Amino acid sequence: MLSIRFLSVTAASLLVGLGSAAPAVSAPPGATVTVTSPAADSVHPVNSSLFVGWRNDTGQEVDVWLAQGDGAGGTQRVFKLASKASSKPTSELVAAVPSVPSGTEYTVEVTTRETGVHGYSAPFEVGPVRANGPGVGTSTGIGTGTGTDSDTDSGSGSGSRGVPWPSLSWVQAQDGHSPR
Repeated sequence: MLSIRFLSVTAASLLVGLGSAAPAVSAPPGATVTVTSPAADSVHPVNSSLFVGWRNDTGQEVDVWLAQGDGAGGTQRVFKLASKASSKPTSELVAAVPSVPSGTEYTVEVTTRETGVHGYSAPFEVGPVRANGPGVGTSTGIGTGTGTDSDTDSGSGSGSRGVPWPSLSWVQAQDGHSPR
């Protein structure tokens, strides 16, 4: 024998309503996202590796954006570097610098997906690496040796010819490899 059962319209709507309610997401009071890298005044050529690091005490996943200063004291998002990145307290990722115009007012914005808590990196440059400026991903010049023969094996950054030797992170970034 076939048994047919019907739910009232009111009971059915209650069941559907219970299943679709999502809990509200809120960041803990005083929660912050702090972007720790890239370094201030560093230079990153298009298609090179961009190392992004951040601290996140919200417990939420984040999106990572390349942003540029708008000339009026604000920033405008230019390109999404990563979506649904880690919710861990300390995280990092490597992204390729997208094909954007050269400029000095680029930053990285890391923002939580649910509550919008965000942080910005220090300004950096997208463009060709300057001959006498900082290396890729660094805020200091490269090489610190004195140019003596004893520096060749000491790892101080200079060979016997007195020419500064690029840092390991600069060389690896040029090859597209992580310096870690």
